[in-house]
Amino acid sequence: METLLLYFGKVIVCSGVTFLYYQLSLKDKTFHHYNRFYLLSAMLISLLLPLIEVDYFTIEVNNDMYMLLDKIQNFNTEKKLDNGNFYFNIIFSALGLVSFYFLGKLLYGIFKIEQFKKQFKRESFDGINFYRTDLTEAPFSYFKNLFWKNTITLNSDIGKQILKHEMVHIEQKHSFDKIFIEVITSVFWFNPFFHIIKKEINLIHEYLADKKAVKNSDTKAFAQMLLASHFSGTQLPATSPFLSSNLKKRLKMLQKPKTRFGYARRIFALPVLFTVAFVYMVNAKNKEIEEKNISIQKAVSRIIKDTVRSERNVQTNINEPSSKPSGNEKRLAEIEKKMKEKEKELNLLKPETAAFNKKIEEINELALEIGDIAAEKADKRLTDYFKSPEWTNKMQSLEKMEIDMPELSDIDIDVSFPDPPQPPVAPGAPGAPKAPKISIFKSGKTAYYEGLSKEEKEDIRKAMKEADKARRQADRARKESDKMRKEADKARHESQKMRLQADKMRIEADKARAEAQQIAAETAKEFKKFNFITTHNPPKVIVMQADYIKKDGNGNIAMNGVKKFNVNGMDDARYYVDGTEVSKKEAMSVDPKSIASININKESLVKGTKSEVRIQTKK
Repeated sequence: METLLLYFGKVIVCSGVTFLYYQLSLKDKTFHHYNRFYLLSAMLISLLLPLIEVDYFTIEVNNDMYMLLDKIQNFNTEKKLDNGNFYFNIIFSALGLVSFYFLGKLLYGIFKIEQFKKQFKRESFDGINFYRTDLTEAPFSYFKNLFWKNTITLNSDIGKQILKHEMVHIEQKHSFDKIFIEVITSVFWFNPFFHIIKKEINLIHEYLADKKAVKNSDTKAFAQMLLASHFSGTQLPATSPFLSSNLKKRLKMLQKPKTRFGYARRIFALPVLFTVAFVYMVNAKNKEIEEKNISIQKAVSRIIKDTVRSERNVQTNINEPSSKPSGNEKRLAEIEKKMKEKEKELNLLKPETAAFNKKIEEINELALEIGDIAAEKADKRLTDYFKSPEWTNKMQSLEKMEIDMPELSDIDIDVSFPDPPQPPVAPGAPGAPKAPKISIFKSGKTAYYEGLSKEEKEDIRKAMKEADKARRQADRARKESDKMRKEADKARHESQKMRLQADKMRIEADKARAEAQQIAAETAKEFKKFNFITTHNPPKVIVMQADYIKKDGNGNIAMNGVKKFNVNGMDDARYYVDGTEVSKKEAMSVDPKSIASININKESLVKGTKSEVRIQTKK
């Protein structure tokens, strides 16, 4: 929690320094493109720079190694309930709620614009979506969408200038800047410099659009047009409205000549950024040293505190405490006094110096002496207990009960004595075989090694770097494996989905084919009976019933499986039976059961229509 608050503080300081340089050297100058990207970069650098840490000649050691603070720690540590996290949780919850409010406001504005796109009719030209609206917020642009106000005539001088102005916002993609800024100011709403930078970038957008809108035209006329135009409305998030609240500044900028020495001013921004980075790195190094000294002080204080507590615990377990201090108590008081003195001397020394290491060894010796005193007092307590009347009475009662007493070595005596403190291992003599003879002091991520040559230190550094590199590669491989597994699951899901769609399409095709066959069957059934009536004078009536009847576009009719056939009218037609021309009466007298097929043919002539009926009988 404290680390996050420190990060927020660094972000505010970094954004303040970068904006201060803009305020002193770049503000209200005519190189608007550079100012735009400088302010955007300043916001991004303010977020990333506090995350960079630089460690000089340090090694990140393994947490399993025995450290000095672990070796000089004494017994009977007390756990303290840290209530600070509760207040931090309240603070960060409040910060998060306000951030969610501003993010929700941004999303609502975007949603409202999407509703406008559905509400008004769209016209497209050159890849731009043009909407004619009656909105009070119009005219404004949003990415490649331009919302126009119906009260502004597009072909007028004012309309043309406004259109050119808004097209600059679209061409230079100012909406991306606005989305980026809105997100940052929503999350880091408590940073006042981000809000000031947001206003400056919005003003620079207007400078850029005005400058290009009046290019090759009358600047004075454009300024008069700005003053004459008056449109009111609420600005939506992430949009670029034509008229904003900075008309006076925009008019001044239109009349301002091009800034001289602009290149030198822009180059000078680089030293400013490097200076800020250097200050952060120096501050981080000083903070490490400060934390190291605090750790030393805490370690020594812990030894003194635990020693005093151990002595008190021993005294409370004695049945008849002595009213006068013993020799051990006097010695402990002397050790406490010496350790306080050495604590003050240690804070004045630099790490990895001979004097510093000597003081550490003296502290180790005092810790060993404390352990010896505690062990001596524990042995004395045990001896006094066996000599006490309480132990004698218990033995006599057992003898009266005629119980065989085991040897003293077989008796399990449960007496609560404080564990003597574990003396620290002397520097240069660890217990593990082949372990390096080192004395370690660690603060934060910094470890100091004593007793190693320069080559051995370099080997340890390389080994730690290789181990860290291997761990990162393993993490990256695991992430890639998880990603590939997810993609495989997604592909399998898509394959199953496509197979289900194919099955569905096949079922639909079978259903459509069955319906088509049913329709064809019903149609064929209907054509088995066919009555043909014309309104000619005289009228023609053809009654036909057959298994198959077909009529083409020219009026020709073909039948197979004739059941019934009768023609009234068509006296001018010629009739044939098995290829022989017969009269109409003879043709109509043929038994339908003996007819194999009938063809009625029509041929259009200049003076009318020639018809013939050909009957083919069964053989």
